[in-house]
Amino acid sequence: MTQQLNYAVFGLGRIGRVHAAIVAEQGHSIVAIGDEADGAIDLTRHVLNLPAVPTFKSPQAMIEAMGEAIDAVIIASHTKDHARHALPFVQVGIPIYLEKPLTDGLEEAFDFVQKIGRSNSLLQIGLQRRYDPALLYTKKLLSEGLIGKVREIRCILRDQFPPPTTYSSRGLIIDMGIHVADEAIFLLEKFPNAVWATVHSTVGYNSPIDEGGDTAFVNFTTPSGVVGRLDLSRTHSSGYNNETYIIGTLGTLHTGRFAGYPGPIHVELWQHNGKLHPESRTFEMSYLQGDYPEFLPRFESAYRNAHRRFQEAVTDGQAFAVTQNNVLDAQVFVEAAHLSAQADGQRYAVSRHDDLTQYRVACAANGLMKTSLHSAA
Repeated sequence: MTQQLNYAVFGLGRIGRVHAAIVAEQGHSIVAIGDEADGAIDLTRHVLNLPAVPTFKSPQAMIEAMGEAIDAVIIASHTKDHARHALPFVQVGIPIYLEKPLTDGLEEAFDFVQKIGRSNSLLQIGLQRRYDPALLYTKKLLSEGLIGKVREIRCILRDQFPPPTTYSSRGLIIDMGIHVADEAIFLLEKFPNAVWATVHSTVGYNSPIDEGGDTAFVNFTTPSGVVGRLDLSRTHSSGYNNETYIIGTLGTLHTGRFAGYPGPIHVELWQHNGKLHPESRTFEMSYLQGDYPEFLPRFESAYRNAHRRFQEAVTDGQAFAVTQNNVLDAQVFVEAAHLSAQADGQRYAVSRHDDLTQYRVACAANGLMKTSLHSAA
């Protein structure tokens, strides 16, 4: 049985508050909160009813004052600060639940992994789709060979609204696309060998955040010949939309077709004869009350499952299931797509390597980082 954990939370924007609320509802204690912005601290104290919990403006101050009282920490600060805020906790051995990605720059992401190493026992990354019941069921059907060999995958992620004013983004593809980039890697168990993308600004969209556009199309191929596409937008005016098509030689898997929001999550397995396979299933979203981020009804159960898996690993001393190694792969994928979109769809070669130095050298050789081959070696 998972023991009760004493959590610290650093980074108190909308997703930080979501994580904090979930672990509190799961019976764990929040013993410290922190953010570099006073307003975020004050809002979190009010929203989560934490009037007496100690607050901090830096991870170092939190560790110095509370280190021995903290069993685990959630870090959900701005993307550009993830690695900087996580490193002090890694150095003192406090398990970390770290929001994706490692940071907003690929070179810094490699630097961070080089500093902490490749161990799966340091931190868990918040790529919650890997814990989503509908996508896990999709992966199960796929692994059973029910659609034959995969020909094509399309992962769709469409927000209804722009991000909040407090959001910090290097670009739509970097911050939004990493979710579905990881989803494609996870479902296919394959890494791309080529990536190219475009980004666009559509009619009637106004955002407080400049992400270089509101709609992007990311294309990729794999060495085995799978053709893929990630469709991203902030403009789905009917509600949050996340769906996945996987087309094979014997049939098609379609997960999450838009059916109202909140609404049912269909996992439809279409057979070669055009009929639904009896293994098709329907999952339900969460029906929430009050104010909540638009993505939460679709993925609340995934977030809860991810935190339970993290808590079990901390309690039992197990390796974490989704780590810096997984998110580094997704970051290489979206960095190539981001650079391609800036270069009017130029095709970028990509490859992954278990050896971190070889991986970094390959990324530099493919033009994804400014790091020279000599300095990376």
